[in-house]
Amino acid sequence: MTATDENGGGLTALVFAGGLSLAAYHGGAFEAFSAQAQPLHWLAGSSAGAITAALIAGNPPLRRSAALREFWGLSASEPAWSPLPHLEGWASAMTAHLLGDPGHFHPRLPVPFHFRSLYDLAPMRRRLARLIDFARLNAGDLRLSIAATDLCSGDPVIFDTGGEPIELDHLLASCGFLPEFAPVTIGDRTLVDGGLSLNAPFDPVLAECDGPLRLFVVDLYARDDHAPTTLEDALERKNDLLFGNQTYLRLQDKIRIRQLERAAAGRPTTADEITLLSYRAGANEPGPEKSFNFSRRALARRWQAGFDDMRAALAPDASATGELRVIRRHASSRPTVTPLAAAQGG
Repeated sequence: MTATDENGGGLTALVFAGGLSLAAYHGGAFEAFSAQAQPLHWLAGSSAGAITAALIAGNPPLRRSAALREFWGLSASEPAWSPLPHLEGWASAMTAHLLGDPGHFHPRLPVPFHFRSLYDLAPMRRRLARLIDFARLNAGDLRLSIAATDLCSGDPVIFDTGGEPIELDHLLASCGFLPEFAPVTIGDRTLVDGGLSLNAPFDPVLAECDGPLRLFVVDLYARDDHAPTTLEDALERKNDLLFGNQTYLRLQDKIRIRQLERAAAGRPTTADEITLLSYRAGANEPGPEKSFNFSRRALARRWQAGFDDMRAALAPDASATGELRVIRRHASSRPTVTPLAAAQGG
């Protein structure tokens, strides 16, 4: 199966990576994307990124950003400033670990001799059932691919509305990050978080699109940053490298393979526009616990960061080169666009 838009031209896709509450960054990125009336044909995601993609695919165009805001409990004028954001972030993360977060998860009561997970995603199941129209999601207006991981084999598992319906259990399977959240059995497979194999599942998009491709990969962990100077920094940096490197290095390799295949087929290798956006936390976040920081101010800051980064990615000077463009923004600085050759040194 190959993929192009309905007019036989290029295809535009958004891919969202996992990262629990950091995924409010996705919402801002999508809001900036949709504000410019950009064409969109394909969505893909893992874990929290699967939730983002499903909320977009399962709502009409004028309702999509509002559905994302409602999922995160954010109003359009949510204050992002806090006098002590780092301390507030740690307090929020510890509260989420102890008590859960309303609308997302709560602690699971321990059952002797049978451990499932630390938390129960029942509140999120109810919220998603209310916010997502699964008939619309599966109708085919936007193609949706989500990733999970086979718990026993370790293989990535892709669910795709191009060939099968996606339901609520598929989304929860993609969010089964052990030991926090439980595996989900679908068919004869026990599935866990897609981030354990493909945290940003751009693979089907790159494999099936045979025309010019406009691809935005919205990651939640940045592989490049300063050397840590504290234990908190070191623990945070480890997570950023584990997930950020997985996305960046795989994306590089897939782009190179795609260029070689297109060159061998006599097709242009510079027709693609591929952009990587990554959330860069800064000093406001509680280090390695940033993904459990559900404070409304933190969510609003992430939303704004995603908006700013996507706006930079869509700037008029952006051009198709076939190479990877990386959006870099540290703390409150303006985003910068770095081509692949320079990014390799970052």
